[in-house]
Amino acid sequence: MSSGFKKRIHTALIIIFALLVLCTIVQYISISTYNSTLHTFSSKDSKMTDEMSDQTSMDIHFRGNNTSSWIKRGMDLYGIISDARIFNGSTSAISDWKLRINIKGPCYLNQFWNGDVEVHQHVGTDKEKIQTLNLANYAEDEIELEHFFDESDLLIPLEEGDYIIYYPEENMREVPVKPGDETVVGFILYYDKSVDLSDYTFYYYFHRNYYEGPVFLIIGLLLVWGFFTLGMYITALYVYKKAERELELRKSGLSSMSGLYTIIYIVDLLEDTIIPVSYPEGMDKDRPKNLGANEQFKNLYKFDAAESYLEPLLEFGDLTTLPERMKNRNSISIEYISKNFGWSRIRFINMDAGSGRPVEKVLFTAEQISEEKKEIDKILRKVERAESESRVKSAFLANISKEIKTPITVMLKLTNLIVERSNDDDITSFAKSVISSGKVLMAEVDSVIDYSNLEVGKLELSPEEYSLSAFLDEIYELIWPRMKYKGVEYQTDITDTIPDKMNGDSVRLKQILITLIMYLISRNKTGGLRLGVFGKVVDKDKVHLLISVKEIEPKNRPDERIKFYRKYMEADNGVPKEKENEISIDLVEGMLKAMGSELNISDTYDNGNDYYFEIDQEIVDRSPIGKYSVRESEIDW
Repeated sequence: MSSGFKKRIHTALIIIFALLVLCTIVQYISISTYNSTLHTFSSKDSKMTDEMSDQTSMDIHFRGNNTSSWIKRGMDLYGIISDARIFNGSTSAISDWKLRINIKGPCYLNQFWNGDVEVHQHVGTDKEKIQTLNLANYAEDEIELEHFFDESDLLIPLEEGDYIIYYPEENMREVPVKPGDETVVGFILYYDKSVDLSDYTFYYYFHRNYYEGPVFLIIGLLLVWGFFTLGMYITALYVYKKAERELELRKSGLSSMSGLYTIIYIVDLLEDTIIPVSYPEGMDKDRPKNLGANEQFKNLYKFDAAESYLEPLLEFGDLTTLPERMKNRNSISIEYISKNFGWSRIRFINMDAGSGRPVEKVLFTAEQISEEKKEIDKILRKVERAESESRVKSAFLANISKEIKTPITVMLKLTNLIVERSNDDDITSFAKSVISSGKVLMAEVDSVIDYSNLEVGKLELSPEEYSLSAFLDEIYELIWPRMKYKGVEYQTDITDTIPDKMNGDSVRLKQILITLIMYLISRNKTGGLRLGVFGKVVDKDKVHLLISVKEIEPKNRPDERIKFYRKYMEADNGVPKEKENEISIDLVEGMLKAMGSELNISDTYDNGNDYYFEIDQEIVDRSPIGKYSVRESEIDW
């Protein structure tokens, strides 16, 4: 924050505070003066109007009805009730008042309602007496004035020159008198011939609160102005401190980057200027500082870049298009060959990233990456060599598996001839066992061939017509010996309405299910298995199947979900024992992917693992499979 800005804010706050104090003093003095100023209204000058009273007035008049005047027969005196009416025509309340009535002729004071009356009797003589009484509530022995009683009426004789002063009673709501309101006080006088009440004076005070008046409005505005200025100052101070901390962090971050980059510049795209942060000693002295940032970079590229890289480098480093290219990006970079330093990389880093503002400032960095390039090349050569060796190994496995498959096929055909032509039951049984084992071996060889094809990306599907019931029988025939050996129970759950005759790659489906079943058996964590085939016809020539291999009564905690698409083949030492199952699952996943499906696993602890996938097959014949049950094996192990 600049010292000038601080000084202006401080000056403004001082002026506001001074004005606030001055206005507060003025308000206090003016309100106090206003409240303590005595105002008068005299009957002698009925046209007199006090500027501050705003037509506030007072008058005395006789009530003038039959019940307000009478004759006291025993003394031949007339009695009359009169009212003193006070009207507040101002905008301020009358906080206090008193009324002085000058007596113009002989009369007798009998009553004054509500408030106290100060009676001045025999004024100007040796017998002058002054006493304040509440004529509505008094004791006879308290009266010091000359007086007498006629029956129950108190009569205080008054002569010309005497006067009475009435003080209002607050409890009777005679004070204060609100603006536009009035109050009336009644009293009784007795007289012989006439009574003159035309000489009176009304004294009163106005009251105004300290939060009233134009000066108080000015005080309020000054307070708002002061708080606004103070808030603006605090906000500016906070923003400045935050920006200062960010700048310090940025400086420290840029300083720490100097060990990674050869050159670091801050580039202001709006001002087209460069602020050097870090560079090798002597390197920056030849920079044409009189030019704009864009021209300076063009000069740098032409000086440093090899000829074949100059054009793409100039296009990459064009600052006029940089804001658009870096929109929603944190950084962009390019690698080129420097005539002076070999392989180099320059990078523009968005310093306004995450702010939501257009790119205005970027960080330019340049670094030498020749050694990095060499390391990357070494790694790439190793990867390429490993991939080449893997392809050779996969091809070798595929070829050797095909070579092994030929004699197995011949052996199975010859064994079938023995079963067909032999009349010896033992020989027939042994031959059937050989056939069963040969089929298992053939399935393993097919798995090796498919795995090798997956490795090189050459797995091809072979759809053909097949029977679902025969398909399930073949699976059972192949897995039954292993399940019997392991003591594993085998169940099936087949939807009886799905078609029996379908078209699809039954060989691969069989491999997938046998591999899953053998995987679960090899884990030795289940008491039984259930093979489920569920489905529904989705249109006239297609059925959607859900095929499941589920554990029954698991003996141990289910294994963690398998991580698919991992290859465990090792170049020199073959496949470790603990990886064999994962490779089998990897083969299953690869074949399912080729068939447009994927393997899912539900691993609920109480019910065991459920391995399932979904696949569509073409319908050859809509006749349903009906109720399927496992056909007992003819082989006696």
